[in-house]
Amino acid sequence: MTVAESLPRKRETKDDPRAPLLESMQAADLSRTAIFLGAGVDPDGLASQAMMAMMIESWGGSAQCFYRGSFNRPQNRTMQQVLGLYPRPEREFLSDNGFSCVISVDGPASVCPVLPDFIIDHHQPAQPAKIGSDVRLIGATSSIIWEYAMASGVDFDSEEGAKMATALAIGIITDTKNGAEESATDLDFEALAFCLKRKNNKLYREILNFPKPAYYNDMYAKGWEARKIEGSVLVTGLGNIPEARGGVISDLAEKFAETDGVSTAVVFGMVDGDIDISVRSSNSALNVDEFVKTAFGGGGGKRGAGRVRLEMPLFKNIPQEMSNELFKAVYTVVAHKTLQIAGDGVRQRKP
Repeated sequence: MTVAESLPRKRETKDDPRAPLLESMQAADLSRTAIFLGAGVDPDGLASQAMMAMMIESWGGSAQCFYRGSFNRPQNRTMQQVLGLYPRPEREFLSDNGFSCVISVDGPASVCPVLPDFIIDHHQPAQPAKIGSDVRLIGATSSIIWEYAMASGVDFDSEEGAKMATALAIGIITDTKNGAEESATDLDFEALAFCLKRKNNKLYREILNFPKPAYYNDMYAKGWEARKIEGSVLVTGLGNIPEARGGVISDLAEKFAETDGVSTAVVFGMVDGDIDISVRSSNSALNVDEFVKTAFGGGGGKRGAGRVRLEMPLFKNIPQEMSNELFKAVYTVVAHKTLQIAGDGVRQRKP
């Protein structure tokens, strides 16, 4: 029996208080549902999206999954292949206007191409969804989705259930850094403990032990050589990077943020002409979401992590020499903004 077959078609009771959108989601027109992964491809979003799609199909609906960005991180590609998760790119979402319902997972309304009907997320909310939003500033969206799966009666002891438990566990440990992130909550720990007990061990090991390509070491050396550090803030640039290797930016931001004496790391690269910036911070006084928006004029984040991709059509398809000069100029600006604003201290807003 699959997860979809194990779930109830219709709930006759009121919503579980831990899954406040469940009843209204089941009552919506799910005949052609788009589930949009808004904050970029990562294990947390992939797991949340896959679990949501299975629940929708179990309720008699039809779900199609979409993502923005690219599968340019080795772990994401491994997870995609091992678990058979194949969402479609954003351009296919934009070319299809026939969806009866749009759900944004692991991404606020501002990064969804249309205002979604429902939002389930753990980032700073930008605006509410049309029908309902469940946004909690916790470690992982996978933990929230797990509550919905539990309220829906998912059989995690089945073969398909074990695969979903594997995905959710990977999503939680990735976004909470094995529970070490300050954003991690009791819900994250509860969901993770449950999923770890029911995961498929073989699939779990394959995803965790994903192979890192050799160019990661080259990029690490380049970024460390080019670093600028003031106080506990590190900023560096990786040069011009093809889209297929763009995932190294966020990976190295995490790596540099673990360096002794560094609390905030900002790493960027010129990815096919666009400016791609990742931020990782253990400084509890720094509101990363506000910092990214203030310093770089877009993007966003959550506690401890943020990203912005600045599209620069003018910079595409230019000669290599010109591209190198452009990178130097952009690095000067990014470093100035980072060190000035992070140094001044963009404080967390009080709840």
